[in-house]
Amino acid sequence: MDRRREIRIQTSDYTQGDAFQAEKRTVFSRGWLPLCAEGQIAQPGDFLAQSVGGWSVLGVRDKKGAIRILRNACRHQNMPVAGQPTGTCETFRCRFHGWTYDLQGKFVSAPPPVAPADRTPGANDLAVLPTRQMAGLVFFAVEGASSGFFPPDPGQPYSGTIVTDMACNWKVCMEQLLGSQGTSEPEFAWFWPLLVARRSGPVALVEQVVPHTFLRTKLFTHVFGGTVEAQKFSAESVKEACERAQGERANGTPAQGSALVAQFHQQLDEAYTGSS
Repeated sequence: MDRRREIRIQTSDYTQGDAFQAEKRTVFSRGWLPLCAEGQIAQPGDFLAQSVGGWSVLGVRDKKGAIRILRNACRHQNMPVAGQPTGTCETFRCRFHGWTYDLQGKFVSAPPPVAPADRTPGANDLAVLPTRQMAGLVFFAVEGASSGFFPPDPGQPYSGTIVTDMACNWKVCMEQLLGSQGTSEPEFAWFWPLLVARRSGPVALVEQVVPHTFLRTKLFTHVFGGTVEAQKFSAESVKEACERAQGERANGTPAQGSALVAQFHQQLDEAYTGSS
């Protein structure tokens, strides 16, 4: 007999760090995760550093124009080598002990008192993660994923990205994006676990949820075609709705919404139990 498991998303799943750490292992370490739009690191030396689902990573375009995603963790004592979320540089230098790396993540130098004992080529380089570029976005995998869910090519030039910082759990943001959509909506698509894509006439939007900590989330609204300014009100509306909904989840009020929200919870439950 096929007995479908009852899905129980608990209040603590939205408010406690233990749930976030579990998601790091069961959701964010499996498959491909979006880091940013290619246009956010458009020129040589441009970088973007984010904590995505508990994984601290760094996307950079090197001097030849190639994009790499590196672990943002110095090989000396695992401290971040990029201390700000975005910028342009020639090298990365850990501000704690001065270990320096080039734009490909290769070890360059360190002050003599803290120089590495092992000088074998490559032994002290930053860890390089598998990287893919699809539909104007940059993706990475923590454990060498072979499959993923990628949006289609937007078919329009990249216009820019709105970055919205929200005081909510990442699941609240996904529920908000999915809640008003029907499963047969032709201009909307969801890509597990962190992307939705929508189209309004010639304008294509890709909304990327960035789980920063269990109570902080960023939303990247990538705009292709049209103007970025025209989307700012919508992004602020999502922020207000998400922060209100976070309070509701903390009080035990379950999410309400479309069949896509139920599907999201189903896949989340499968990830939690290791059956996906």
